[in-house]
Amino acid sequence: MSRSSDESLGRRRFQLRREQAIESAIEKIRRAPAVEWHSFSDADYSHIRKILGDLWVHLGREKWDQYVFSSVTRQDIRDIIDLGTCPPDRALPCKILDEVDGILSHSRNTSHKP
Repeated sequence: MSRSSDESLGRRRFQLRREQAIESAIEKIRRAPAVEWHSFSDADYSHIRKILGDLWVHLGREKWDQYVFSSVTRQDIRDIIDLGTCPPDRALPCKILDEVDGILSHSRNTSHKP
């Protein structure tokens, strides 16, 4: 296999892992009772997908795996969406991603009670 084919395959694997991680996180968030997912618009959904994708690229996998997406609240999601508004073709600045990490990090230490 040529070097460019290997690189292309590597990029595709990376994109696939990122998409799987985002889908898994969204599903956990969607099912969290405190989120009230139905109250978010399609545009909000697109924003949160982009923000989570940028965050996944920004972080190490170990840190991503520590998030408990099922314990985030509606306000957490609203705060994340409000932080992460930027053109879809541009990555969010590291400062913003660090703030998103701060919001999601508290979910690691908070147990959700139904």
